[in-house]
Amino acid sequence: MWKLFILCALSCSVVLVHALGNSLLGPGQWLVLNILQCDNPEQYELVMDGYRKKLNRTHDCFGFEVSSPAVFNTSYSISIDVYKKMDGGFKFYQTISDDCVCTFLMRHARENIERVLTMAGVDPPDCPIDPGFYTVENFVMDYTELPLNGVYGTYEVIVYLLLDEVKKCCIKGHLLFENNDDDGFL
Repeated sequence: MWKLFILCALSCSVVLVHALGNSLLGPGQWLVLNILQCDNPEQYELVMDGYRKKLNRTHDCFGFEVSSPAVFNTSYSISIDVYKKMDGGFKFYQTISDDCVCTFLMRHARENIERVLTMAGVDPPDCPIDPGFYTVENFVMDYTELPLNGVYGTYEVIVYLLLDEVKKCCIKGHLLFENNDDDGFL
């Protein structure tokens, strides 16, 4: 179940990264370039493996499976470390965090969260989520639903889910916010 939240947190981080920084801000499009395991994935209780398929320039498709050994509820917090690509490498940019991952995700990505939880068979599509095995296939992310303005650049985000300040889950992703002058684009 945590994978569902991690994917949504990753998409949510797209929403938040647009507010960071003060250079080269403007209209454009967000893209998730890839989703990776964090370094030393064996240290986390949950290791995500999933897929991303490019459908077209405004939509990607994601899929994953998760087995949640515990109830996922408001006790979990979230921390997102954001790095921006500068001078040939990724440099620390900012940490985004919230004491309640459920509230955070619903506040910043409600539609995506509700769709992914519904696809996983969670009813109602909200916290708490019972322990169990959940599968999501062909979850389509529509990038046009994301903010139209942001700070141009390539970002690495590392998303952690924490329980009692202990990192229980981690996923890494690369995001791109680029200017697109194609009038028919958005």
